[in-house]
Amino acid sequence: MLKHIVLAMTISVAIITPAQAIDINIPGADKTVPVEAYKNYNYTNESLEKVLSDKEEHVAKKLRSYHYRDYEISKQVQYSKNSLRAVLAHSTIIRLHSDTDSMRLVMPFSSQHGMYTQKQDGQTLEINNQKIDFSIMADTTQYLNQLNKKNRDLHRDIKKFSNPFIGSALWFKEKQQSKDNNEIYTTGIQFKNPKNKSKSYRLAFTYNGGGSEGVLTDRHVENMIANYLVPSIQLLPDTDSYSESKELYGFTYKMPIGSHQEIGYDINNDEIHVYKTVGYEQCVFVNRSQLGDKSMAAQYTKMLEFITIIGINLGIKNPQYAIVWNDGIPSALIDIYNPDGESLIVVFTYDDKNRMLTNWIAYNLKESKLSHDEIRNIAESVKIKDKVSLTNQKIQPLSEEFLMI
Repeated sequence: MLKHIVLAMTISVAIITPAQAIDINIPGADKTVPVEAYKNYNYTNESLEKVLSDKEEHVAKKLRSYHYRDYEISKQVQYSKNSLRAVLAHSTIIRLHSDTDSMRLVMPFSSQHGMYTQKQDGQTLEINNQKIDFSIMADTTQYLNQLNKKNRDLHRDIKKFSNPFIGSALWFKEKQQSKDNNEIYTTGIQFKNPKNKSKSYRLAFTYNGGGSEGVLTDRHVENMIANYLVPSIQLLPDTDSYSESKELYGFTYKMPIGSHQEIGYDINNDEIHVYKTVGYEQCVFVNRSQLGDKSMAAQYTKMLEFITIIGINLGIKNPQYAIVWNDGIPSALIDIYNPDGESLIVVFTYDDKNRMLTNWIAYNLKESKLSHDEIRNIAESVKIKDKVSLTNQKIQPLSEEFLMI
């Protein structure tokens, strides 16, 4: 099922806010795509819509056999389709910290599995999505340049380009033969950190080439890199003028500066932190008791399904779903975004002690002094104090098998 969704060549984009067109001279660039397309989109393709249609038919048929009313069936079908879309077609947000800065990027590429490794001078995050793998390396410029020299004999296509946020950069495509004589392509970009030239980033997709399926994949990868990944790259300071960090039971999160804080307690006497300011209310708590499902995928999938139901009942038919990798630790995020009224962001972060931080942010952009980008930055900035046991292992954030509807 996922294979055909992943290999789709065309991404249909629904833009919420207008923006100027893409202006970048690398393969796959499409001047009809707005430069901020990565921000507010719901992407789809024929394969995904076929899967969702089959799900709709299955759920409706099952509920009719139980004599549900038509309006009840309609609601349940919408819950089911949106939840399945969350699992199969969420976006991926990556944040990597280096010194006092962090790099943030967004891709219309779902995170089926991920693995984070760290060494003295660098860090690597690998994300797997069926037949396409994505990796991001943050390391010394010297090391990545040496890697380039080592790969010169891999039938390389190289193109230099520039971008206002990352400066001069290198687009590349490599081809090599696998042990079973299949063509393996690696396409990506490399650039120096504009604030620290001794550090560089290498972002690349690796996939099977050759044949019609390989051609589709190749074009799809070029489209993602040029129209979504590169325009989304931001180098952000760890500190800003509108938020500050707080800690709760081994988790670190952000809240708005100047907001009114209240501390309450749940039935287990665990703290609940609440922050209020004009047009904004944030509630943060950690479930420290042993969760019933000792699995990140089970917890995230079931919670996203629950919040999806809330969003649809609030009248938001197409919430934005994402897996946020913050220094290699994935959180699940759902943004029930309404630019003209009440909105809701919920973030779940699971640690290796079978605990989960839940971060609820209710906001109204008509009233709040914070922008949507600033609120998203606050929501995404959740870390685990001790993450050693979550590195160097394959993590699955979401799974269709845990959907309840």
